[in-house]
Amino acid sequence: MKRHFKSIWKAAPAVVFSGLCLLSVAGFVFAQSPAQGVVPVLEGLDPVLLLQGKEVPGNLKITVTRGNFQYLFANEENKAVFVNDPARYAIQLDDACARMGAPVAGNPDLHTVYQGRIYIFGTDECKTRFEAAPESFLEGAGGAKQTAVVTPEAQKKGEALIEKAVAAMGGAEVIDRLADYQEKSTALQTRHQGDVEVKTNLSILFPDRVRLDQFMPDWSNPSAIRQAAMVISANEAFVLTPGGPRSLAAAQRLDQEREISRRPLSILRGRKHAGFNPAAIGTAKVGETAIELVSVEIDGTSYTLGIDPVTGRMLSLSYRRRGPGGEFGQFAKVFSDFRSVAGITLPFKITASFNDQPWKEQSATVESIAVNGKIDPALFEKPKTAKVQ
Repeated sequence: MKRHFKSIWKAAPAVVFSGLCLLSVAGFVFAQSPAQGVVPVLEGLDPVLLLQGKEVPGNLKITVTRGNFQYLFANEENKAVFVNDPARYAIQLDDACARMGAPVAGNPDLHTVYQGRIYIFGTDECKTRFEAAPESFLEGAGGAKQTAVVTPEAQKKGEALIEKAVAAMGGAEVIDRLADYQEKSTALQTRHQGDVEVKTNLSILFPDRVRLDQFMPDWSNPSAIRQAAMVISANEAFVLTPGGPRSLAAAQRLDQEREISRRPLSILRGRKHAGFNPAAIGTAKVGETAIELVSVEIDGTSYTLGIDPVTGRMLSLSYRRRGPGGEFGQFAKVFSDFRSVAGITLPFKITASFNDQPWKEQSATVESIAVNGKIDPALFEKPKTAKVQ
C-alpha cells in the first residue's frame, strides 16, 4: 500500500481558465511560488522503483532534497542511483505542470511516468489530458529538431532586412540607447459570465529591471478589481501579494524574461547577441501585404519574423509554444496600428493566434507608450510591507 505524504503544495491564485491550470494573459503570469519549506514528494514513493513500475514507499531516514522537494528511497542503493543521475530520476520540467508547463507549478503528489521520466501536474484534469496524448505536451517529443542549411545569400539578405527593420523603428542609436520604457495595454479574458478586461502596465528600466502590474476583476466578485505585480531585476525576482512579496521560482522567472525578449523592440535591441544569426527563409502575406520571412534565434528558441520589405516594419512574429490547452503548436502575433513615440515607431495592436485559431487572451490593444521618462528605481525594489504599490 502506498504511503501518502500529502504536501501543502498549492497552485498559485493567479489567472485561471475554465477552473484548470494557470495560464498567462497577454503573455504574462502572476503566479506565486509554492509555500516555502521542504516537502516529501511522489506520495513518499521511491522514484527509482517508480520508474521500474513499482510503487514502493521510501524510508523517511533515506532521503535526498532538491530545492523544496524531498525524495524518499527504499534503500541506500536506490538513493545512490538517484544521486548519480538526478536528471533522469527527479521530477521533470523543473517541477512544472507537464500539461501547462512553466510557470504553472505542479503538485508533486499528482504524478505519472512516461517514457522513463516522472512528470507532475497542477490538477487531476491536467494529468488526465496529458496521459491521453503525452506527445502533444512535451516539446521535441515528435522527434529531433531539423536544422535548415543557411546559405550565405540567405544570411546576407536576412541581415539586411533586420537593419531595415531597425531603421523603420527609429534607427539603431535611438533603439539601443533607450533608458526606460513604459506601456499600458488591455486584453480580454473569457470567463463563464463573458469577456472581461485585463489591464497591464509594463515598466522596463534598462538594462535589467522589469515590473509588470496587472489589474482584473476578481473571479468570485467581478465588481472588485484585483491587482498583482511582478518585479524582475538582476539580483532577484518576486511577486507582490496581499501577504507580502514572494520569490519567483527560476522557471517562472525564465518564462517572464522570455516574454519580454519576444517583443519587437526587444528583438531588435538584441540583434547583436551571439546566436541571433538572421536568415531570409521565404515570403508570405500578412493580410494583403507581402512580407519577407526572417529566421532568428533568441535564447535557444527559433523565431520567424515577418518584415515588410517596403516599409521595413515587423508585421508578424511566430514560433512554437504551448497553446491555451497546454499542447505545443504554432503561435503567431500580427502587429498593426503603428505609431511614433519619441522617435520610435511601435505597434499599438497585437492580434494573436494558435494553430491559425484566434487567441484573444494573448491579443492586446496598447493604450499608451512612453520612453525615457526617468522611471523611479524604487519601483523595482522589494517593499517591506504587504501592500501592492
